[in-house]
Amino acid sequence: MLLTRRHLLSACGVAGGTLLLPALPAAADPGPDDWLGWLRANRGHVAAVFDDGRGGRLAHRPHEPQPLASAVHAVHLAGYDLAVRRGTADPGERVRLGDWERYCLASDGGAHQRALAALNLKSSNGVTADDPNATVALDDLAAVAARYGDDAAADHLRHRLGEPTLRTAAIRAGWPDAPIPSLLGHRLREVLGREVDVRRYLTDPRLQLEVIGRLPDVPRTYGGQRPFARTTWRGTAAGLHRLHRALDRFPRALEHLEHQGHREGGRTAPAGVAGIAVRGGSLPGVLTVGCRVRWYDGRVAAAALLVEEVDEARYARAAELVDLVLDALLDPAALGVFQVSLS
Repeated sequence: MLLTRRHLLSACGVAGGTLLLPALPAAADPGPDDWLGWLRANRGHVAAVFDDGRGGRLAHRPHEPQPLASAVHAVHLAGYDLAVRRGTADPGERVRLGDWERYCLASDGGAHQRALAALNLKSSNGVTADDPNATVALDDLAAVAARYGDDAAADHLRHRLGEPTLRTAAIRAGWPDAPIPSLLGHRLREVLGREVDVRRYLTDPRLQLEVIGRLPDVPRTYGGQRPFARTTWRGTAAGLHRLHRALDRFPRALEHLEHQGHREGGRTAPAGVAGIAVRGGSLPGVLTVGCRVRWYDGRVAAAALLVEEVDEARYARAAELVDLVLDALLDPAALGVFQVSLS
């Protein structure tokens, strides 16, 4: 039986050993209206890699690039961890809010507003902080990138740490071709309809005014934004899975992501589980999930699931998809159902 949210709170990890995926009764066949039924009917729009740490594995189109959305922030967090350990970044370093928010175009689904609220920063206009000269710690930016998918925070980390640092972290995690996009750069292309040098945008008032003037023309509907989402940064499920498997090499990143995993849905770790790390992402038509579960006995499970061409009604049920991914890492039967849906 698949774990529900309630079941997840009390599920116990199964002790070691290699387990074969069980044969499934006919009643477990997913219907067309649930996520498993959708995955079965849309296999060409799904990429997945699962390893439950006890011998259960699943791979479906693992090397096919698909949009990653905010799941890519795990790369930024690994780079942040590497920079701190190298001594080239200080978690307590103060970051001016105006310097953080210059990467924000208020088009991240409310992630930046949630980040400001979490840091107790007032925002009367509901878009940016009231006091651009106030400061937060660099570690706060890593935290809100992990917990809320704040693209502006991720972009600031990319700028502050340098793309080579993020690339080195990705290589150490086994994902040498990971995308390290300028998220703002993609948004500017959406607004202006052309490629723009982000460094020029940050220093050119005339270009900034052009962007402000063109913002009202950006499609606001789900359907209107889907063409743009198809052209955003892409990566593979295999690469994202390797990064999450390797998070023990980046303990500061793991700490932030596990905080996110415990926060989602008010979850606590099931008995025997030491931590759950989650960093998903969403764009119109795109849902992504990268997650990791570690047990006190040393076992680690990890999964990456990328889906695209999702309609608006199903997109609103994204939380159910995250539940299914975690279920599959915690319950061999749930992973078996997942495998049947994609086989």
